[in-house]
Amino acid sequence: MTGGAWLCLLAPLVGTILILLGGSWLPRVAAGWIATTSVFVAFGGAVWAFFGVRGSTGHHGEITTAWTWLQSGNFHVGLQLLVDPLSAMMMLIVSGVSGLIILYSIGYMDGDDEERRYFAYIAFFVFSMLLLVEGGNLLMLLIGWGLVGLSSYLLIGFWHERPSAVQAAKKAFVMNAIGDATMALAFFILIAHTNSLSFSVLDAHLSSTQANLVALGLLGGAVAKSAQIPLQTWLPDAMEGPTPVSALIHAATMVTAGVYLIARTHPIFEQARTIELIAAGTGALTLLVAGLIALVQTDIKRVIAYSTMSQIGYMFLGAGVGGYANGMFHLMTHAFFKALLFMTAGLAIHALANEQDIRNMRGLGRVMPFTKWCFLAGALALVGVPPFSGFFSKDPIIASTLNIGWYGYVFYACGIAGAFLTGLYTFRLWFLVFPGEPSPFVREHYHDHHGREGAWTMLVPVGVLGVLATVGGWIQWPPLWEPITHWLAPVAPTLAAAEVSSTQEYVTSVVTVIVGIAGIAVAWAVYSERKLAIPAAPSLRRVLENKFYFDRLYDRIFYGPSAETATFLRREFEEPVVLQTGPDLGDVTLETGGLVRRIQTGLLRTYVLFLAAGAAGVVLAFLIAR
Repeated sequence: MTGGAWLCLLAPLVGTILILLGGSWLPRVAAGWIATTSVFVAFGGAVWAFFGVRGSTGHHGEITTAWTWLQSGNFHVGLQLLVDPLSAMMMLIVSGVSGLIILYSIGYMDGDDEERRYFAYIAFFVFSMLLLVEGGNLLMLLIGWGLVGLSSYLLIGFWHERPSAVQAAKKAFVMNAIGDATMALAFFILIAHTNSLSFSVLDAHLSSTQANLVALGLLGGAVAKSAQIPLQTWLPDAMEGPTPVSALIHAATMVTAGVYLIARTHPIFEQARTIELIAAGTGALTLLVAGLIALVQTDIKRVIAYSTMSQIGYMFLGAGVGGYANGMFHLMTHAFFKALLFMTAGLAIHALANEQDIRNMRGLGRVMPFTKWCFLAGALALVGVPPFSGFFSKDPIIASTLNIGWYGYVFYACGIAGAFLTGLYTFRLWFLVFPGEPSPFVREHYHDHHGREGAWTMLVPVGVLGVLATVGGWIQWPPLWEPITHWLAPVAPTLAAAEVSSTQEYVTSVVTVIVGIAGIAVAWAVYSERKLAIPAAPSLRRVLENKFYFDRLYDRIFYGPSAETATFLRREFEEPVVLQTGPDLGDVTLETGGLVRRIQTGLLRTYVLFLAAGAAGVVLAFLIAR
């Protein structure tokens, strides 16, 4: 199984290196096929590792160490990979869905002047995400965590000639850095009290204060990466990136990393029950807030982005009440139907000369029937209508909130309300875009791409994801094979769900399906061509259009004062100093640069000398410390 894990991890990195080495002489289409092939090879490695885990006794994991680069007493860290049911599942999801998205990108990005750079970035992103989920210790997980943030910054700001894309990339990077910092602080506490960063220390007994601080730091990282309240404002702006990037970041990879982190470190959260309930409350609040904001969005990608926030709220809710495996199962089905929704939206955008305003798209289903039916499959899975995949994964999360105390009923009510909102905003989008006669804008701008709705490299991945969104939930059906939540039990036990009776699960399923269909019915009445008028509260609509004023609040508290301080320092300090000492300062800078340039001789023996001197210094420092 470890051979498959190494193949899975290294294949996208090799693809990245090949594209970079190829440079400008590499044909642009070749860069796309190199990236796609490397990620599908990674998927093959994931399948190898998966069957290795299934064949092991009790599905126990295995850690493989390439080398240990730092060791001092009992503290040591190195390049380690962990292969167990949880990491094997994530390897399959990340590499499989990412491979389909990158194949889709070959058609979507065709003709872009920077195709090579795009495919190098996206292959590196997949490598970073696989390092995160395969890392055999907390330090490796943190390295992957940081690299995912870096590569997402590069992808969101890919069209850097657009100021809005640059701003969105910086916003995502800064808000994720907040979570990175809280995670690092949590790891410092673990080192101080356990002298280790291995996953085994998560089972160590910590005091109540220590466990709460570590869990709070980990939760900060999860909230930032998964765009949960209050660090959620970067996610909608990330739509400035190409549509395949939106599908990649918002489906199976980056934004679900927070759920994986909580499941992986669940022993800490079980010691810090208060923090775990805060995670559940954060998820419940986010799923409602995001669902409400989605009701007034007019950009097709932003509607789907807010649905991502809402669905990850469900995953946080499940993990927060102890249903880790339920949350991970929803992560899997969500990867199928959310990637499908983004990619069908991309087909529409691609065919309409990059138009994203849903108010101009009515009747698109008449000219794009394949896109229409695939989008419908994703929409029904998102709402949780049986037999589509979301039905099998979302309802157990809502049911798992029962029997954990009075607050469980609050979470239960939030989950039910979220199901109604999901039906309403999802089919608001459907009825505004696909049914009816084509609008004048569609008739004028629709481009059929040689009689097809897109290149075959775009249509094939969409078709595959359409099938997975439809039948992917049946993997949980015991007569076929071992249910995935049972398979994950050794790693991420479903504590709360074990206390929920079958009757409660059945009643929950009936209720959620009814309220979801009720949301669809209201959307049909209001947004179809019938357009049943309902009274609207202008003040409420204004609040939703301003996204509950989170962005304005952060601008007022953080951005405004920082910009004013920087302006003051430049005006009162930097400019006078530079003007008065400009020539001298310039001479010193040139002389320093010349000295550094002379050190770079280009001779291998000089560099070896510096490396040996540095290594000797490190060894001497450890000897003195001992």
